[in-house]
Amino acid sequence: MERSRSELQNPALSNSAGINNDVGINNNPQTANSTTAVSAGKSCSSKLVKGVVVGAVVGGCITLLDNKTRSSVKRRAVTLKDSSANMINQVKENPQETKEKMVQQMKNASNLLKDAINDAKHLYERVNEDFFKQAEDVKSVTHDAKSTVEDAKSDLQQIGEKVKDATSEISKEKMTPDEKPEAERERTYQSIH
Repeated sequence: MERSRSELQNPALSNSAGINNDVGINNNPQTANSTTAVSAGKSCSSKLVKGVVVGAVVGGCITLLDNKTRSSVKRRAVTLKDSSANMINQVKENPQETKEKMVQQMKNASNLLKDAINDAKHLYERVNEDFFKQAEDVKSVTHDAKSTVEDAKSDLQQIGEKVKDATSEISKEKMTPDEKPEAERERTYQSIH
């Protein structure tokens, strides 16, 4: 069934039920939103997949333009092919021995990993103990230093008071009888504040 251009542009003219059967477009406003959301989700994810695949292919091609990269990829592919072929031949010739070798290699790798984990655990514990011990030592030394500074401050204040007293005594002897009561008042004022 052919449609005119005006029917294609205005879906309401084409079908009273709201579904354009020729092109599979849903023109019914009640169901159009849910259908559009599903279509958009599929379209978006398929565009994403296509974009990732195209990007990977283009990136791979651009990478292979470099002679060194191309020869490195070639060498690795040949090595992988040869080692795979050797492994397949060994499995075909002696499957039990190959299995035992693989099991032994896995056990050895497992033991090495266990040893590495234990070593890391012991190192962590040692560092942790040393750090906290040193932190406690630093805390203790800091506390001791603070106490020493406070004691020295108190001692310095006492020494300062003695120096003031000695200075005032020296000044007292040089003062005339009229200046002595004024000096006493000044000293009393300073000791209060």
